[in-house]
Amino acid sequence: MALFLLSPVCSALSAPNRHPSSSLEGKVMPTGSQVWPAIGGTAGFHRGAGRLGKKRARLVPAASDSMFLDEAAALKALDFPLSEAELISAAKAFLFYGQGTEKPELLAPEYVFMGPYVGGADGLPRDEYLKAVGGFDLKAAFPDLNPRFHHFRADPLDAGRVWFTSQASGTDSGSGFLGGKPTGKAFSTPPQACSLKFDASGLAIKYTIGHVMERSLGNTGGLGGIFGPAYAIGRPLPFPEARPWRPSKRYRLLQAVGQFVTFLNERKK
Repeated sequence: MALFLLSPVCSALSAPNRHPSSSLEGKVMPTGSQVWPAIGGTAGFHRGAGRLGKKRARLVPAASDSMFLDEAAALKALDFPLSEAELISAAKAFLFYGQGTEKPELLAPEYVFMGPYVGGADGLPRDEYLKAVGGFDLKAAFPDLNPRFHHFRADPLDAGRVWFTSQASGTDSGSGFLGGKPTGKAFSTPPQACSLKFDASGLAIKYTIGHVMERSLGNTGGLGGIFGPAYAIGRPLPFPEARPWRPSKRYRLLQAVGQFVTFLNERKK
């Protein structure tokens, strides 16, 4: 059984007296410097931290700056018994065997499964996971289903965790999704962040999936998990979480107020 995987804009403002002088044009300053211009767009201070000047293409970030994590050193400091290569190998074995359903011995007794809307605050326990996922043959509905797992890497801040990405695709040409007739329609999900966390012996203790990284990609309305394919083939599930995101009335009102305030400020100028 193959189970494929189910920010407000902040303007960075810099005061006139903090702009760099022409003598600093194009140079890189230490993060501790008081000269920190914001250069562009969302989270400008983060993107521009320590960089000066308008010629961005010529600026090279200081690799030793603390804003760039030394991943190798951080991984070493975790002192986890399994190496990054061993963790990635364990993750791939788990995924290959039906996300652990075909080899339950890969799952620790305390194992939990968690998606954006599945599993609640503490995650779906091991036995419930095996029962729910083991009895759901998505491959029958989408014979060419491919989760396209890639970009495996160990988390340098959380011992034993492996992060990876899925960008699933498939065609509704099999037995029919959720009992319906096959539509022949294909789906392609956005990239989704997934992770597996292991204990010191290499058993899986947590599996997280379905966190969309770029909702404008694919044809699932920005939805991941099982919600995405259902929407793409014209059979969205009947609850709000399974539909493309829509701003709430309160959010739309807040946006309108913001636009009105901006309009008034522009008129004053």
